[in-house]
Amino acid sequence: MATEQEKLRILVIGAHPADVFDNAGGTLAHHIARGDTVTALALTQGARIHDVVISEGLRNRVLPAEELDKLIEERTRVKHGEVREACAILGVTDVRFLTYTDAVMMVTEELVEATARLIREVRPHIVITHYPYENGGIANQHAITGQISIFAIDAAGGVGRGDTHTPWRVAQVFFMATPMGLHRATILGAEPIAHPDVYIDITDVIVRKVQALDCLKSQQYDGAYARKRAEGIDGAFGRFLGVPYAEAFISYRPQLYYHLPIGPWAVERANEMEGEKRARTDVFLAPGAARR
Repeated sequence: MATEQEKLRILVIGAHPADVFDNAGGTLAHHIARGDTVTALALTQGARIHDVVISEGLRNRVLPAEELDKLIEERTRVKHGEVREACAILGVTDVRFLTYTDAVMMVTEELVEATARLIREVRPHIVITHYPYENGGIANQHAITGQISIFAIDAAGGVGRGDTHTPWRVAQVFFMATPMGLHRATILGAEPIAHPDVYIDITDVIVRKVQALDCLKSQQYDGAYARKRAEGIDGAFGRFLGVPYAEAFISYRPQLYYHLPIGPWAVERANEMEGEKRARTDVFLAPGAARR
């Protein structure tokens, strides 16, 4: 298992292409900067539910199946290009796509085995993925991806069928905390409710994260959305912890320590004055996040 001094290998698994950096991009940028290795995996092509050309084009007409398949294939290539460009801004260059359809997503043996094979290949110390019970874990592609990831992590610890890579056991999993995963969108989300226990200060890379979101023109994440998302989600998480911007995670496994864990941030800022806190937290993206 890696120590603090060793370089980590991290695998982030998203349901859709943009998910591989949308909720954890700042954290990934930090790990890349310190020399860790990051691999990003999107399970679906994300074109059926997250593409402006397809959604607008089919508003008032029905395409023949062959023509629709061709359009989805074309838009998938566009989306993959956007995601590679976005990830490169954050320093992530190893981006993988399984390109399963996002029409109906289920936990299947095929998806679990495909993900497990990648885990054995990449051999990550940490996996970052979606919370498996987002909105109750039913009919939610983020939640299903989290479930697939947990099944795959378990399967990767054994020998895979036709897989030449040796088994690998993941040390820790962090679920990406998002507003959808933390509040009740429907009655199905009433239980279980999870709460983040790890926050990463991404203030120093928030501009790069917004620039990465600007690349996602195919699903209209560029421009106003990127900035609204940064303030409304990363800004809210950050303000809760006393920094301008943060990303939040939920630990899957308990951690073992020799001493009680407390970060330098908590010690340094425990007794700061209110004015000092306001000066630090009440800032916006300016001056570095002008629309590209």
